[in-house]
Amino acid sequence: MLNAKVLSLLVWLVMFPVFSFAEEKSGSGEPDPRSLVSETMTFTSLGFADSLDVQGSETSVYLGFGSRLDRIVKDAELKLDFISSPALSEVLSHLKIYLNGELQHAVPVTELNKGQRDSVRLPLDPRYFSDYNQLRIELVGHLDQECWNPSDPAIWAEISQASEVVLNSRRVRLSNDLSILPAPFFDRRDFSKLTLPVVFGPDYEIDTVYAATLAASYFGSQAKWRGVNFPVLIDKAPEQHAVVMLTNTNRPAFLVDFPEVDEPTLQIITHPDNPYVKLLLIQGRDSEQLLTAVRGLALGSELLSGPVATISKAQQIQPRVPYDSPSWIRTDRPVKLGELVDDPMVLQVEGRKPSDISVSLRVPPDLFTWQSRGIPLDLRYRYSPPENDSDDSSLSMSINGQFVEAFSLTTKGINGEAKRVRVPLLDDGFMGGGDRIRIPAFQVGSLNQMSFRFAFAAVNSGACRTIPAGSPRAILEADSTIDFTGYPHYIEMPNLQVFATAGYPFTRMADLSDTAVVIPPSPSPILIESLLETVGYLSASVAYPGMGLTLLDRWDKKVLADKDILAIGVDPSMADSALEENQPALLLRKSQRSINRPQDLGNLRYFPWSEDGAWTTAEQVSLNANGAFGALIGMQSPFDDERSVVAMLGTRDQDLLDVTRSLNTPGRLPYIFGSVAMFRGDSVASYIVGKPYFVGHLPLQTLIWYHFSKHPFILAACALLLVVLLTIILWRLLAVVAARRLQVDDDE
Repeated sequence: MLNAKVLSLLVWLVMFPVFSFAEEKSGSGEPDPRSLVSETMTFTSLGFADSLDVQGSETSVYLGFGSRLDRIVKDAELKLDFISSPALSEVLSHLKIYLNGELQHAVPVTELNKGQRDSVRLPLDPRYFSDYNQLRIELVGHLDQECWNPSDPAIWAEISQASEVVLNSRRVRLSNDLSILPAPFFDRRDFSKLTLPVVFGPDYEIDTVYAATLAASYFGSQAKWRGVNFPVLIDKAPEQHAVVMLTNTNRPAFLVDFPEVDEPTLQIITHPDNPYVKLLLIQGRDSEQLLTAVRGLALGSELLSGPVATISKAQQIQPRVPYDSPSWIRTDRPVKLGELVDDPMVLQVEGRKPSDISVSLRVPPDLFTWQSRGIPLDLRYRYSPPENDSDDSSLSMSINGQFVEAFSLTTKGINGEAKRVRVPLLDDGFMGGGDRIRIPAFQVGSLNQMSFRFAFAAVNSGACRTIPAGSPRAILEADSTIDFTGYPHYIEMPNLQVFATAGYPFTRMADLSDTAVVIPPSPSPILIESLLETVGYLSASVAYPGMGLTLLDRWDKKVLADKDILAIGVDPSMADSALEENQPALLLRKSQRSINRPQDLGNLRYFPWSEDGAWTTAEQVSLNANGAFGALIGMQSPFDDERSVVAMLGTRDQDLLDVTRSLNTPGRLPYIFGSVAMFRGDSVASYIVGKPYFVGHLPLQTLIWYHFSKHPFILAACALLLVVLLTIILWRLLAVVAARRLQVDDDE
């Protein structure tokens, strides 16, 4: 344990970044009520959808959460709900609670609470909080038996996902310094959804909306997996950290007297009415300068410092290339596992039954893996050697919650002898040879998580003695590789599933340079909010700001000819001239609704190609209704056969916003697929209807086999015809050879 002086020094070093940006405060009386904030985080919000199962003695579970830059934790509390095994010994069994490696509490197992649901409230020492925090709960279990094993199944505890961590914090008055960007507007230490208001003056134009869209794209690229929310305020002062779009001729009333600018400018100021709130002013003499200021923010944030910065130049010199998103896995070379994690330390675990090592990766959704033998993974690992090779120590691997393979841990302490392991596909048998794992291609989608679980068995010595295995360690080598090279890009469209989960096809270019967004003229604040959140979601998927995005308020064939089109709140009648021969499956005009429906062909959500009639219109329905209704529609672009249109529609602006926010609601994403998705309240209904088309390119031989594989009788007929043709050709050739031979014999 550290002594008091060393502990005080460490706490000061942890908190130094906060104080270095804090302003001086006058007076030493009662704290300002506006500075006090309380936050409750359930274990569910920390990423645990189910209860946490702790199996075996000296086994731990881990939870992570952050502390914002602009807050200091004054006191904290853990509300722990748990059930312990009724077989545990009352005197020797307990739960140990650690915060950032420091023991906080020991919760005993008693006759009153074992086998029963129990709740305890445990204070957490605020001195041990830092930017990123780890809560560890360890079970020390003993049985009331003369002979017992630490790995006995009777030693367990279940920790409810309803358990909570409560943080009571005090806001810090940050200085006006651009060097802390994107904080406090986006704080990477905050794991909750990003909510960032965007403020406009009363007379905003399409160019101002475009600048705000690019700003939302930048902050969305920072938020990544957290989700985004950009409330739009017109001529109103915000109540929290916010972004304000300012030109010399259009500014909100609370900043009407703010000095005008002659150059693109970025500035952080303190809110006029709240010293704990900061405003990021994106300023320009006109809308063109406003765009330059936003690009300076997105492309040059590392150069910013001080309260004010003017942007003289901000442009992208080298164009992006397809599929080069920072958050998507590389497909042009093998990728090391160390590249897929923020800190190589997460690849290392300790304990007999440590928590899983998880590696997340995003795969381009149009990666063509048809008839693939699997994705090769060259896995290397080290571990504390077990006592012998015959115990149950193992490493198990799963992908997206599905078990893949298990490996025995030997006394060598490394992978073991070179061997060939290939995970079978849906239609493959087990095959030997090689020293690589093959990940099932059918499990590779846009979002994937590989999990590795080490388990070390205790050692039995004699009939009535168990020697604990101590605290073994294991590590996945950071230079283990996964290889997605050699796969072409080809996908059947429309496919709203890949749009909902990965923003495809718009995110094919990380900077959205192949994307055009069409909105109505004079958009309402709620429609602008839908625009900002949708574009923010797309940029979050690729972790890169969409500086190449095009925004229009009309259908311009010349501009849209080579773009994937995202239409937000645009009545399809605006595009009637462009869609004469390719009407969408759903038409929505105010209270009038018309849909083309397919026959019920079973669950085609995952296998839309399994039925030839899946896309055929079998029913048409038209009606009038005034209730809440929103929709997503996917279709082929009328201007380019290899481009797509995704339309987001709603009978009211609020319905449109609900559709947008469904993209940030994980529970709804699995129900969005096909060519039409309809939203009514909490329900989602999706259909696969209309004419399919394909995007991407395949080698000619693969292209022929892929499409003919859906029609085996035609393939058999073509093969038979080919045999007949070859037979005729060979017969004719042999006849000619025979005729020449007879002619030669006659001449002789």
